[in-house]
Amino acid sequence: MVLDDLETSCMDILDFDIRMFCRYVDDVFMILPTDKINYVLDIFNNYHPRLKFTVEIESNDYINFLDTTVIRENGLLITNWYRKPSFTGRYINYFASNPVEHKISIVTGLIDRAVLLSDSRFHDENVKIVKKVLRENCYPSEFIEKYVHKRLKTFKHRRGIDKEEVNDNNNRRGYASIPFVKGLSEGMCNILRKCDFKVAYSVYKKLDMFIKRGKDKLLKKDKTGVVYRIKCMECEACYIGQTKRQLETRIKEHKNDIRKGENNWSVVSRYRVLDNHDFDWDNVDIVHEERYLRKREIAEMIFIKRDANAINHQKDIENLPCVYDKIVTNV
Repeated sequence: MVLDDLETSCMDILDFDIRMFCRYVDDVFMILPTDKINYVLDIFNNYHPRLKFTVEIESNDYINFLDTTVIRENGLLITNWYRKPSFTGRYINYFASNPVEHKISIVTGLIDRAVLLSDSRFHDENVKIVKKVLRENCYPSEFIEKYVHKRLKTFKHRRGIDKEEVNDNNNRRGYASIPFVKGLSEGMCNILRKCDFKVAYSVYKKLDMFIKRGKDKLLKKDKTGVVYRIKCMECEACYIGQTKRQLETRIKEHKNDIRKGENNWSVVSRYRVLDNHDFDWDNVDIVHEERYLRKREIAEMIFIKRDANAINHQKDIENLPCVYDKIVTNV
């Protein structure tokens, strides 16, 4: 929203028309007279003292923008696939324990960049670069040639492929993401596909599990998207809930709910009054963290089902099929 407002406000101030303006987040591409560059830069930098832009000017009719090199040639603009100096060419190794679909996607994604971001005159050279990158990640030549050729072939029939993909997706019942366990997930995937589900594999162990990202850890009270447990200070009872907001905010709501009329009390307030017990508000446990609502609700139901001392209403778990009872209670 800030950048949208910045764009509108600054463009309204300009006393001339910019021939071309393109913005992706905070990267901006413009075509304007050379003697107006500093004037435009000053206007953008004066929008707010904490927002400062820098400028890069074309050199020899070339300029890099996002993942493309924009080339000015005979009054036309053409593009080529651009790789930043930090580009390492490191992708999922062919011998990594990832599903083969992920490795095919690596090939597809690279070919898409090499072709779709480039003028046709650069395609052959870019495809050679893609093959070189894949070989350096231990992909066999047969694998490379098969899926490179397959992807290139789709570009020749792009319109028909798009229509088929749209129709195929519209006819599917839904989507499913399952953890990849070699030798097990493939069978589950085949079953789901036969039921018209589009399936994607997820990998549990990712780099961010081993490489610290340098961010300060949030205090428990500031965490969002959590399933939590509040324990009674007088007995073994507890309440389990979930929230997308900061945990501190949700706990305050529980504590203040008792001020409402009796008919509007939550199960927590009713327990506090009728049993004359109170909860340990200062030591709330976070039992699970999940950003997505549906997954968080399922986790909440599982934790309620597993805890015999939970005071939650029965309706809080009514959407958890009883077929999973044995699994839930014995894990």
